[in-house]
Amino acid sequence: MQGFGHPRSNAADIELVDKQNRLIFSTIINGAFYNRLKKHPFISITGLKGTETMNSVAVTVNGKVEEVNDSYMDQIYQAHPEMVEIASADSRSSRSTLRPFAITPIDGSVYYLRQKPVFQKHFNF
Repeated sequence: MQGFGHPRSNAADIELVDKQNRLIFSTIINGAFYNRLKKHPFISITGLKGTETMNSVAVTVNGKVEEVNDSYMDQIYQAHPEMVEIASADSRSSRSTLRPFAITPIDGSVYYLRQKPVFQKHFNF
């Protein structure tokens, strides 16, 4: 069902935060995720921490995304030496096939289930 305007979910590690407080990640050039980001440069990411529902907290950040200078890849590899191991195990994820992107946050929300009543809050950056 690729295409057709249906929502897609992707996994990506937020690997850095730059001096402008943008969230930096990388993805494979010309892969489906890369192509969607280039066509529609907005993203929504959610992080969840907790071992079960009632002791969890979720944070969602929505923002504009753009491909950034390849020099970010040097910083990513320096901060995350495991990237070399990943690249050696999967040729599709080699240094030469990855491109960095920056998310400029626009808004977000927190959903905190560790307290009663449950805490929910929307915020803008």
